[in-house]
Amino acid sequence: MQKTLKLRGHIIDSLVLSKLLDQINALGIECYATKVEVGRKREDISSADFVIETDDEAKMKEALELATKQGATEN
Repeated sequence: MQKTLKLRGHIIDSLVLSKLLDQINALGIECYATKVEVGRKREDISSADFVIETDDEAKMKEALELATKQGATEN
């Protein structure tokens, strides 16, 4: 199964995106960014679309919980 999610905010300078992808990958789940838009100025919002792929429903649930705690929404 596969889910596509979106994360918005100051996700680059705060390392939220990279930490989240690392946490999900540490669960043994395929997770990767498909689109990243970085704000031009410090106060600009950045966004990233990323995909989570696994055949394990329990791991998918755990990954989705991690992602939603960081503010990710289903795309």
